Amino acid sequence: MKKILLSVFILTVLFSCSPKQNAPVDDKTKSCCKPATDSTAKTISTNSIFILNDTFETQNNKPVQLALLQGKPTVLAMIFTHCTYACPRLAHDMISIAEQLGANRDNLNMVMVSFDSERDNPAALKKFADENKLDAEWILLHGSEQAVRTLSVLLNVQFEKDAEGNFSHSNIITVLDKNGVLKFQKEGLNAQHDETVAVIEKLLGEE
Repeated sequence: MKKILLSVFILTVLFSCSPKQNAPVDDKTKSCCKPATDSTAKTISTNSIFILNDTFETQNNKPVQLALLQGKPTVLAMIFTHCTYACPRLAHDMISIAEQLGANRDNLNMVMVSFDSERDNPAALKKFADENKLDAEWILLHGSEQAVRTLSVLLNVQFEKDAEGNFSHSNIITVLDKNGVLKFQKEGLNAQHDETVAVIEKLLGEE
């Protein structure tokens, strides 16, 4: 596993000079969406998703890097908005997890990342959020094909694009600690998430 992560790290460094990653951030988003500082970068483990320094876009059309998530545990799933069966169910499962956590929900990042780099622009993600009643605290992300593929490798989420532009994919909900290190995964739709909630509560207790 460490060899795979090291390879992914090398690939992300090689691709880190693409125009997408160097996209300017306007003044309105600088305070919340600026890249990690050099001092923060030095503390990132090679087991962390924060080694991926590509720039993504939120459903509100704001450029972000994954290091923005640092400081809170993160619950994350990978989806695509044209999915009519599995992805809305994954969203429902994540909503259920958030509801079970009650007031602790405010101390989490709830994140969904699209596989679909071509169609899932911020407007499509915003529509998906509205249709699935995801409130403004949710973070939905669109990224380049390379960024999405690298993230999927880091999370061991399998996906494949078909001739119609849709995706077959793993249905996995991932829990990351405040440093972006994978701590737990649960696969399946409409799954029981008692253990997922217990892991999250333990991470919150370590804050």
